[in-house]
Amino acid sequence: MVIEQSMVKAMKTDGGIARGRSTKESVISKWVYSMHAMNTVCERLEDLANVRMDTTEQHVDASDLRVKKDTKDIRKLLERFSTHDPFPEVDKIIYISSGVVGEINCYKARVVGLNSMTKLTGLTFNNIKLKRADKVVPLLAMSSIIKVHDEKVPIDPVLLFQRMSITAAFQDEIEKYFKYELAPYPLSLFDEIGIRKTQKSAIYDCF
Repeated sequence: MVIEQSMVKAMKTDGGIARGRSTKESVISKWVYSMHAMNTVCERLEDLANVRMDTTEQHVDASDLRVKKDTKDIRKLLERFSTHDPFPEVDKIIYISSGVVGEINCYKARVVGLNSMTKLTGLTFNNIKLKRADKVVPLLAMSSIIKVHDEKVPIDPVLLFQRMSITAAFQDEIEKYFKYELAPYPLSLFDEIGIRKTQKSAIYDCF
């Protein structure tokens, strides 16, 4: 503790090895040889001026300047959020980034399905009529949607681009190809969950 508070303390002050001097062997030797006399002079100067030059090891975030700055920033954030609530309590689905309100009901898909089944109870196949109001609207309808015959149809841009890329070589018959459904991935390799898993023994049956 004595060495830390007297000899080593001088290394961290201006003019010490750690600050302002070189770390060459000749410089370190001169500094070590003169350290005893230098410490004596420094201590006497401190006694004469009635001050103590002490250092404390603390993190930058714990300094007074940083604490004041953080407190000021927190107040700015609180003032901003108090006037502009990023999470308002509403009964609709809203994009947080853009604030667009989506008219969707996919989060109530089970309820919509049960209501549709209740309406079909007791009806024959010829008398079944499905209404657009009972249709589940997906999340995709919030960002990509077109109106076809007064009906809003969600569009998948990725799937549309895939179909256009595949049919690019058949410009004359592009309308014909767009009449058919195109899977976004090979159905022979993937299902709803992911890539299909088969038993290794089933592979030997193919040979």
